[in-house]
Amino acid sequence: MEAEKIKILIVGHGAVASALAGKLKQYDYVEKIFATGGVSPDTEIIDFREDDLTGLLMFALENKINLTIPVSEKALEADIVSFFQSNGQNIFGPTKDSCEFVLNKILCKKFLYKIHAKTPKFGMYNKISQITDYLKSSSFPVLLQTAQNSYLEDDKMVCPTLKSACNYLDKLFLKGETDVLIEEFTYGHNFTVYFVTDGYSAIPLNTVGNYKFSEQNGGLYTDGVGCYCPDYKIDETVLTKIRSIVSDILQNLDNRGCPYTGIIGIECILTDENHFVVSDIKSFFENHDSRAVLNLCEDDLIKIFNSCINGFFSDEYDAIKTNDYSSVSLTVYFDKENKELDFADLQDIDFIEPIRKDDKCYSVIGANFTVTKTASTLTRAKKYLSDELEELNIPEMKYRKDICVNIKQ
Repeated sequence: MEAEKIKILIVGHGAVASALAGKLKQYDYVEKIFATGGVSPDTEIIDFREDDLTGLLMFALENKINLTIPVSEKALEADIVSFFQSNGQNIFGPTKDSCEFVLNKILCKKFLYKIHAKTPKFGMYNKISQITDYLKSSSFPVLLQTAQNSYLEDDKMVCPTLKSACNYLDKLFLKGETDVLIEEFTYGHNFTVYFVTDGYSAIPLNTVGNYKFSEQNGGLYTDGVGCYCPDYKIDETVLTKIRSIVSDILQNLDNRGCPYTGIIGIECILTDENHFVVSDIKSFFENHDSRAVLNLCEDDLIKIFNSCINGFFSDEYDAIKTNDYSSVSLTVYFDKENKELDFADLQDIDFIEPIRKDDKCYSVIGANFTVTKTASTLTRAKKYLSDELEELNIPEMKYRKDICVNIKQ
């Protein structure tokens, strides 16, 4: 008997929404996927703000949406999950109460401190005089960032000296950012472990090795400009410790009466063998790693998401199947606007923030798209990625060249 066709609404945009739509479209029972933004051949774009809950609900009802997946922090902050749930809609994601600590970096740091998860030493202030006094007694380099999860391209900076830190602070305050988080910069290997959870049990989806700096030898410190998956540097000892941290997070939230359902990413820095600090927590995949993770998942994600929503997850799953392939992904930047981006014949490209005019895409200044390749080995995936970038042949594009270079395993 043929499975009933379903319709899916992704609330969000960018490479995350594009990669997720591409994955879900592979299931033959998916009839149509809608998204609130982005550029993807797998979705129909609808003209709603990500925090327009009433408009999105009316659209879901009128179009008989079977599953809504919010990947947008704006939507989560507006509490789309509680709103949709109260109106009888099937939605996979955390409520605002359960993910509030993820949406604010200061709350996240306090939460990590509360559950005794090791995190870099930090301070938080909203006056330049207080920040300057703190910095004068700090060890450099330090990482400065806005407290709220920001949409600024340069919302965080690694500052090697007091002078560079003060210059960056002046820039933040000029932009109206007043709540600043300061933490000691931790040297080591950046990685993320993604879990699927129903609020009570959590199962790892995969590990991701992250490239954070915009250039090989420095530059802007970002959420990520590339990655490889799985991260071969993360062994079972580290993974077991991170499972324990996730368990503590879920237990704490459940005790508050706000269990967390959805994807949760534990972002860490490996300082030496089997030792790490937790640097951040993510409410969904990041632009730079979404397709890399999804390409390796063999289980039906829609069934997993529905299992979490309906309370059967811990009974139906003890692991999530992944294949034996490796993925590598990078983010491409431009420093010029209005360069036409026509990649209709190329695979595994997910747009982030292009300009759309007359059914064509044009570059913006900053991150524009991600390119992801998956193969039987990481070395081969890197070779495919290099070939793809050569085929694009756009002189103005910028990216971390070393991501395409083979690394020792």
